[in-house]
Amino acid sequence: MKALVLAGVAPSTIFSHVPLATALRNAGHQVMVTASNEEMIQTIVDVGLPAVRVTDPDVSLQQILAAGGKPVHVPTDPVERERMSGGWYARLEAATLDALLAFAEDWRPDVVIGGMASYAAPLLATRLGIPYVRHAWDIHDPHLMDLGATDDLREQLTELGLDRIPDPDMLIDITPPSLRPQGAAPAQMMRWIPGNSQCRLEPWMYTRGAGTRIGVTIGTGVANYNQYDFLQGLVENITALDAEVVVPVTEDAAPALRERLKDVRAGWIPLDVLAPTCDVLVHQTGGSTMMTALSFGVPQILIPDPAMHRVNEMARRLVESGAALALSPQEATSEAVAKTCQKIISDPGYAEAAAGLAGEIAAQPLPSEVARRVERLVCGASAGRRD
Repeated sequence: MKALVLAGVAPSTIFSHVPLATALRNAGHQVMVTASNEEMIQTIVDVGLPAVRVTDPDVSLQQILAAGGKPVHVPTDPVERERMSGGWYARLEAATLDALLAFAEDWRPDVVIGGMASYAAPLLATRLGIPYVRHAWDIHDPHLMDLGATDDLREQLTELGLDRIPDPDMLIDITPPSLRPQGAAPAQMMRWIPGNSQCRLEPWMYTRGAGTRIGVTIGTGVANYNQYDFLQGLVENITALDAEVVVPVTEDAAPALRERLKDVRAGWIPLDVLAPTCDVLVHQTGGSTMMTALSFGVPQILIPDPAMHRVNEMARRLVESGAALALSPQEATSEAVAKTCQKIISDPGYAEAAAGLAGEIAAQPLPSEVARRVERLVCGASAGRRD
């Protein structure tokens, strides 16, 4: 069997596809992986998967988004912004369709597996007449993005005789069952397993002292002095908790951070290595970060952007589960974050709720089992075409 994986636009979305793609390869199938962002090709290779270029390296994302004369305007309303982001993803994906079709003519895949915003996947699978598998990246409900994508892909859908984006032949969901919304579509559940890129480990990355350890992620790097000031204040406030702070950042940002903040452990640390050593993980509500923490039963402090509907919905569901607390960016001073850490550490209910969700995740079918179900889907589709 040949599986073509459309992995999205960011490292986190690529990491989400690693477990199933690897399971398919381990079962003896051929797998090829593409991204709708040229810069992600190296990330795909770094996680041990074969990468296929389907983008023009001379055309920037901004040029693609601006194509067709459509204004690049970001709405202030979070719901409208969510729909708009679906349109943006659709435009990026549509730009890869010709290259995907040319590749498919040469390689002839049997199934297309696409992430939640990989809107080229259903279009390509429809054109090829092969099964389409939609693979969730986090606990986000994509229906608003789908509406925006449908609007932007109207011409491509009409060419296929469709009035909306086609439903997948299989939906793979990694959400803990108790966090799935009422009325959620039937899905093939799969255990979340982190697919992070790795590094040479130092003992401090996977061990901890006798006190509390708090992980703080603030994006892929530390870009300005406001973030340094926030971290410095956080360290000073957390010192009173007899805790250490660990900050996973890109290596280019680590030296300045270590120089300024002597008591911070900082560097590129795979999150699946760091998370099990933490009592609390503080982050900006990234879906992959959230799922990695959940899989290890780590309570979380979430700082969602109020303008982003998807992250606020994910934060709301996790807070309601009892496994997290949320602060707005305005509320999230270093002092407030430290006090919230103390609240979680002193109340075992948060850790118990997080452990319960980790148990739900661990009980789901492994990627190896889901790979077998993808096999059966493809075999059934092939038999139907022969009939």
